[in-house]
Amino acid sequence: MSPAQASAGAVDDRRRAKPAVDWVQFFGGQPPREIITIHDDDSPCPEQPPEPAVPHHADKRRRTNGNAAYSTTHTPYSYNGSSAATPATMANRHETAQTGQKRKRITRESERERKRVEAAHSSATGYLAQYGDYIPPPRLPKKQREVYVPVIAARSKPNEPVDDEEGHYIVHERSTIGGKFTIVKLLGQGTFGKVVEAVDSRTRDKVAIKIIRSVQKYRDASRIELRVLQTIRAADEHNRNRCIQLRECFDYRGHICIVTPLLGLSVFDFLKQGGFVPFPGSHIQAFARQLLGSIAFLHDLNLIHTDLKPENILLLSHEYQAFTYNRNIPSSSTLSNRSAKFRRVLMSPHINLIDFGSATFDDEYHSSVVSTRHYRAPEIIMGIGWTFPIDLWSLGCILVECWTGDALFQTHDCYEHLAMMEAVIGEPIDRSLIRQVNRGGRRADANSAARFFKNGQLSYPAAETPKQSKKYVRAMKRLEEIIPPTSTFNTLFLDLLRRIFVFDPKRRITAREALKHPWFQELVQDDGTEASRIKYERDHLAERSRGRR
Repeated sequence: MSPAQASAGAVDDRRRAKPAVDWVQFFGGQPPREIITIHDDDSPCPEQPPEPAVPHHADKRRRTNGNAAYSTTHTPYSYNGSSAATPATMANRHETAQTGQKRKRITRESERERKRVEAAHSSATGYLAQYGDYIPPPRLPKKQREVYVPVIAARSKPNEPVDDEEGHYIVHERSTIGGKFTIVKLLGQGTFGKVVEAVDSRTRDKVAIKIIRSVQKYRDASRIELRVLQTIRAADEHNRNRCIQLRECFDYRGHICIVTPLLGLSVFDFLKQGGFVPFPGSHIQAFARQLLGSIAFLHDLNLIHTDLKPENILLLSHEYQAFTYNRNIPSSSTLSNRSAKFRRVLMSPHINLIDFGSATFDDEYHSSVVSTRHYRAPEIIMGIGWTFPIDLWSLGCILVECWTGDALFQTHDCYEHLAMMEAVIGEPIDRSLIRQVNRGGRRADANSAARFFKNGQLSYPAAETPKQSKKYVRAMKRLEEIIPPTSTFNTLFLDLLRRIFVFDPKRRITAREALKHPWFQELVQDDGTEASRIKYERDHLAERSRGRR
């Protein structure tokens, strides 16, 4: 639970043209404690000032919202077809000196630099290694059929107003809810209800409480979410797979309340507060490793999350270090031209996946439309049924967004959305999928997406397509332009994304397969690993200081 869940309206800020960053606000109103300057080969610094940013495809607003047979484990991919250098060959290159090269004199400075590089490399290895290999649950629990929600009697006066006109609980700071929780503050509000920060008066633990509206359809939906959370908790008591853990639930004055640990900012909110400057590659890799473990775990439980997005990924800590950036920001559109002088870099990239309000058991009813628009898979738009692979598509969109700071597919039109997908992938939609769309013919119940296709292909643009739409689609960059294969790290990352962004869901890589991709064996030293090294040194010094007392 987080304010990100409850403030869906706030996400539109990202879709508008980015204003100049207020560096006073960026540093929290105080001068930075430390600014680290690191020169790396991520992207060259701009040789000249960038041109003024062209307004992004940002005036469009987000809106949230059958089944093909699918196995969560495909035949494993072989990666020997890639021409990219492997980690082993890269290591050999570093070990072999050029002929005639003089041996450098070892000085105190060079020795300190060697130790710094080793520490950074150790940090990179450490925070990937600690996530470990994905281990399927040894015994898959039965999904919960019904969750008992105890009713907690209210101590307040009977005539005291409880709800507003829309059925939202009226929150009062320092008031008690559920008999033992003291409300600290309101974190956010959405269509489902409100989220508050509270303290357990018995344990003094800080928690987040999702207070569902006292409207029957939302109460019913919350019971479905509780079934999912109970199933997750029964299969992973120690939260190895980084899905938010249910602490308890109760019914208070007509409101079902779901209690979970209190975590940090969402990935989206962290991006927003930092001016949408992207994450370093090492942190994107760490996010991907953790999220793939979470997705594989859910899929093994026969669960599909259906609403993966940066707002539903919470940081365990949003402590950060300011680093100089001084470069152009990567983009997915030629209409975007941004640069930044600094960026906030997390000290730790640990995350938890949240919001299982839309999660669906694969053998139960599937809504025709799921997922937030920008992260919606093509099979959902085409109306040909969906299952586990939609989560992988959403993940691919998230990873590209972490790379650029902007949502990849900024649209709210299905026709335009499919055209953008073809532009980014660089391939047309499979004819076999189009045949599935057209099976209904001209019957009254025919697939409405059939109007997008003609002669076995997407017929974009149509005569009535607005010029603005055509402009946005033409401006979309292909994947290899968004993530240039200029290093082994980039090349392998690009390869993983190409296996994710596959139109046919039956050929899309699975979460388990993706976890075995060689990209996760390729270490990179960047601002992220440097921030981890700084955190390690600070923690070590703090521990030594405590030991002297």
